[in-house]
Amino acid sequence: MKPLITLVEYNCKSCLKCVRNCPTKSIRFENNHPYIIEEECIHCGNCYLCCPQSAKEIKSDLDLVKSWLTAKEEVVISIAPSYQVIWDNYTKLKQDLYKLGFSAVEETAKGAYVVSAQYGALMQEKKMNNIIETCCPTVVEMIEKEYPELVSCLAPVASPMIVHGRMLRKKYPNAKIVFLSPCIAKQHEVMDERFSDAVDAVIAMPDMDEWILDNSDQSYYEGDEEENIARIYPISGGIIKTINDFNGYKALAVEGIKRCRAVLESIKNGHLNGYFFELNACEGGCLGGPYLLAYKDNEWLAQSRISEYENGTKVRADKAEFASAKFMDKSVQKPVFSEYQIHEVLCSMGKADRSKRLDCGACGYDTCRAKAIAVLEGKSDPKHCLPYALENAQSVSNLVIQHSPNGIIVLDSDNKIKEINPSAVRLLGIQNYSVKGFEIEAILPSAQLMDILHQKSQDVSYIVEEIHGGEKVCNIAVLPLGDEQSYVLILMDLTNQREQEKKMKQLRKETIESTQKVIDKQMRVVQEIASLLGETTAETKIALTKLK
Repeated sequence: MKPLITLVEYNCKSCLKCVRNCPTKSIRFENNHPYIIEEECIHCGNCYLCCPQSAKEIKSDLDLVKSWLTAKEEVVISIAPSYQVIWDNYTKLKQDLYKLGFSAVEETAKGAYVVSAQYGALMQEKKMNNIIETCCPTVVEMIEKEYPELVSCLAPVASPMIVHGRMLRKKYPNAKIVFLSPCIAKQHEVMDERFSDAVDAVIAMPDMDEWILDNSDQSYYEGDEEENIARIYPISGGIIKTINDFNGYKALAVEGIKRCRAVLESIKNGHLNGYFFELNACEGGCLGGPYLLAYKDNEWLAQSRISEYENGTKVRADKAEFASAKFMDKSVQKPVFSEYQIHEVLCSMGKADRSKRLDCGACGYDTCRAKAIAVLEGKSDPKHCLPYALENAQSVSNLVIQHSPNGIIVLDSDNKIKEINPSAVRLLGIQNYSVKGFEIEAILPSAQLMDILHQKSQDVSYIVEEIHGGEKVCNIAVLPLGDEQSYVLILMDLTNQREQEKKMKQLRKETIESTQKVIDKQMRVVQEIASLLGETTAETKIALTKLK
C-alpha cells in the first residue's frame, strides 16, 4: 500500500514539530529529514496539521474524480454528516454537486443508520464483554497496531462510509463511488484491501469547497429529505444517541487520542467490563476532523445544526448484508534493547548523569529514555536534543571566549560592561578588581570609541588606540548587536606588531645605509682603477710611437 502522507523535502526545516505531535512516534529521521513509518502510523493527521512549513502532503483523489466526470462516467458521491461545518444548506450543496457532474448524491448517514442497528444487535446477543465501535479508522488502526489483544473487542461492523459505499455499489453497479470526507484516515481506510469493494475515491471537504466555489451559482436543487439516516454521528456521543436499547451495557463516549489510549489501557488491564465504547481520535468527534480545522469557527454552529436531528434518530433493526467487517492483529514487533545499550546512547547524548535527563520533550519524546530507545530503533538522531545542543554550544562558545587571545568586552545599552574575558583584563591591566557594571570609559578612555557608541551606529567600526600612555597599542573592532543597542568590543593587541614594525624600519634604514657605503666604495675603486688604466695606456702609446 502506497503511503498516504508524504514529505515535501524542499519545504522541511527539520524543526521536529511533527515528531512532538505524533502520538505513535512513527517518524524516522533519514538524511536529516522526517519520514513516516507506514507500518506504525495510525493516520491521525497530526503531523500534517502541525507542520508550519507545509512539508506534509496528503494523497488526493480530486484530479482522478475530475477525470471521471470529464469522461462522462457515472459517479456517485456519499456526503459525510460533518459537511455542516462548511455547508449550512444541504439542498444547495446537493445542487452544486449535481452541477459538477455527479449522477447521484446521498448522505453517508444512511450507512450510519445500518451501523447503529448492527451495534444494537450485538448488544442484544450479549456475546461480547466489551464492544468498541469501529467508525473511527484511526482508533481501529491504533487497536490493531498497538493493542492486538483488544482486536476481539472491536465490533465486527464496517464503518458508515464502507457500509454506505457498499449500498451505493449495489444500487449503482456501474458507477464510481466517491466519499466526501472530513478525515485523512478515511482515505487510508479506502486503500485497505479488506474494504476494496466499497469506495473508489475520497475527496477532502476543503478541496470540494474550493471546487464548488469555482463553479457555484445561486440556483437550488429541490430534493426530498432522506429517511432512515443518522446525521448526529459526527458529534461526540452521537453514535450512542442513535441506539435505543443497550441491553445492560454501559455506554461511554471518549474523544482525543490520549484519552482513547487511557481507556484502551484500562480495558487491557481488565478494569472496564460490560461497556459499549464510542472512541473518537479527534476532539469534538468528526466535527474536529483534520480537514475541518481550517473551518474551526463553524464547529459549534455545526454541532447545534446536527443536534436538531437528535429526535427521531433511534434506529430499528436493519439488514446486515453491507455491514460485515473483520479486523486483525497488525502490530509491529519491535526489538528489545538492553539497559546497557540504552545507557550507552544516553551517555552519547551527554546524559550519563541522571541530573542531565530533563525529560523536556523538545525532541518529540516524553522522556530521555524513550528518546534513547528511538535512537536505537533508527527513528531519531542523537543530536536532536535541545538542552544537549545548547549546553554544547555554550561550552564551546565559552571555551572560545575564555581562551581567545583577543580581548572581548560585551556592553549593555548604557555602555556598561556586561562581560569581559581574561585577555581583555590582562590587556587593560585590571586584574585586581571586577569591572562588570563599570562604564567602558572608566577602563578604556577613547574619544573615537565614545563617538561611535553615542551615535548608536549599526555598522562595524575599527579604531586604533594607545593604552597606558602608549605602552600598548590596540586595534578595536566595535560590533553592534542588532536591535539591543548594545555592542561587543574586540581588542586586538598591536603592541608586538608595532615593535616588529619599528625593528623592521630600523633594519631597512641600516640596510640602506650599508648599501650606500658599499656603492660609494665601489665607485671610488672604479675611479682609481680607471685612473691607473689611463696612465698605463698613455705610457704604452708613447713607447710604441718611439718604437715605430
